[in-house]
Amino acid sequence: MSDITRRDALKGLAVAFATAGVIDHLAAADAHAMVSQITAVGPYTPKALTPHQYQTLLTLTDFIVPVENNKPGAAQAGVPGWIDSLLAVNADLKKRYVDGLGWIDQTMTSRHGTDFLGGARGQQTGLLDQIAFQKNRSAALDPGIDFFILLRRMTVDGFYTSPIGQRDIYPGNMARSEFVVPKEAMDYVINRSPLR
Repeated sequence: MSDITRRDALKGLAVAFATAGVIDHLAAADAHAMVSQITAVGPYTPKALTPHQYQTLLTLTDFIVPVENNKPGAAQAGVPGWIDSLLAVNADLKKRYVDGLGWIDQTMTSRHGTDFLGGARGQQTGLLDQIAFQKNRSAALDPGIDFFILLRRMTVDGFYTSPIGQRDIYPGNMARSEFVVPKEAMDYVINRSPLR
């Protein structure tokens, strides 16, 4: 079994996208700054989505980038607010999200008699497992798969362009109270030194 976590895999993808120039860092930073200013005053209030749609979005983003090994997930990084702020200024993108979130709720209701938020965790992950993979394409699942591709990409972009996600990729130089050189390294240097 591999020791690579979902977070490590997403981190690798984010670095690849960033180096390829796929993510517009300035626009992402502006959106994160705006959401940070709004949430500094209190909890984020959705601008484009209804409270139910926003809560569904929050839950979905936390499935994609969950809290893992005491590291914050998508919700703590402000990804749902970041996405909602982008939807508030882009009507086409908002329509895709409203339709996608509606499809998820409608599919859960037809299968389990409740919307996505009301479903048991196993029911939620069961649906997400189906729409997370292109190999599951069918007339019934295509709208969900197309939406989940968009949601996953934007969640990863939003997470790794946030201050929390950037610290996850690069924690920075760490201050140390002491630095101990391993004895083997010192022996190697001393043995090769002409000053010996």
